[in-house]
Amino acid sequence: MTKNFISYTFLLMAVSSCLIIINDADAARGVTVYDVSMVADRKARRLGDILTVLVLERASATKEAKTETSRTSDHKGKLGGFVGIPTRGLGDGISLGSGNSFTGTGSTSRSETFDATVPVIVIEVMKNGNLVVEGQRNIQVNNEKQTIHVKGIVRPIDITAHNTIISTNLASAEIVYNGDGQVSQQQKPGFLSQLLSWVWIF
Repeated sequence: MTKNFISYTFLLMAVSSCLIIINDADAARGVTVYDVSMVADRKARRLGDILTVLVLERASATKEAKTETSRTSDHKGKLGGFVGIPTRGLGDGISLGSGNSFTGTGSTSRSETFDATVPVIVIEVMKNGNLVVEGQRNIQVNNEKQTIHVKGIVRPIDITAHNTIISTNLASAEIVYNGDGQVSQQQKPGFLSQLLSWVWIF
């Protein structure tokens, strides 16, 4: 009985020593089960990987124009110079004058703010490691359809730990927003407004 107990004790000690040696070797290489399963790098880096673009765009523009034109002309002459025209009772001459002027001003001002999140897919991995991404998001609420299309080039260093990137960090960015529905139609000028704008050009 004592001999079996001693053998069992030595076996446990040998197994424990092996586990300690294996754990120390993994620690020396910086690899643990916890590291692989819980702290794995989930950033997009390969073809077909997905990341999220945080669209934060601000745009404003102002344009002003002013045009002024004027013209004046005077003409004077004597009726006596015309053959066959009686001049008795008339003055020595006649004068004509004309003039016109035009002043036009116009200005436009526009400011837009656009925020959205759009998942995109890596469609190309460039030789330098940069990623070409593209994605589209369609939203439809109460017969109002909105489409957001995003395409651009991403540097892996700009991707956050949450696998997201801000749209201002996209190179060659193409961000297109289209709306179709009652709200979008109300934002467009009516036929009469378009006609008057065309007439006022002249």
